[in-house]
Amino acid sequence: MHTTFIVNFIGTASPSTIKRLSAITHENGGKWLISKVNFIDQQVAGVIKVDLPANNAETVKSAFSSTENIVCQFTDADASLHDKEEIFSLRVDSTDRAGIVNEITQVLDGQGISILDMDCHRVFIAGGGGVSSSLFTAELALKLPAELNVDDVTRELESLSEDTRVVVEA
Repeated sequence: MHTTFIVNFIGTASPSTIKRLSAITHENGGKWLISKVNFIDQQVAGVIKVDLPANNAETVKSAFSSTENIVCQFTDADASLHDKEEIFSLRVDSTDRAGIVNEITQVLDGQGISILDMDCHRVFIAGGGGVSSSLFTAELALKLPAELNVDDVTRELESLSEDTRVVVEA
């Protein structure tokens, strides 16, 4: 039987500390379904969704908790498994900017998501006072790994910028 939990942590650590925690998770039959780890100098803040055999959960939680100079919090989560044959249609809307397609594909690739189709459009908007901009829209057809929840993917894409909106289309 598997269990899924989210670990939030802050403190002082190095990339090698995070690598060690990842290795311990892997050694205990687990995987990081979604991970956001940010460093500023030696300070780290992270949120990781972990799935692993239930009998190994305490070992992995203990590895996080006993890591010096970081404070951890654990929350039970639902793995939300869906049919891995299911195809999700998403629309991403944002103000156009350089590299936006690369940002989107990196988020999706990083989660092991298959992009079946991606259709991008840019619409130029002439504004008052000589200010103009363009809007970016991408229509995506995606296949998600069974353990990923489409709502988590939506939130991660929306975190790319303040004005990015994602709509899951039926």
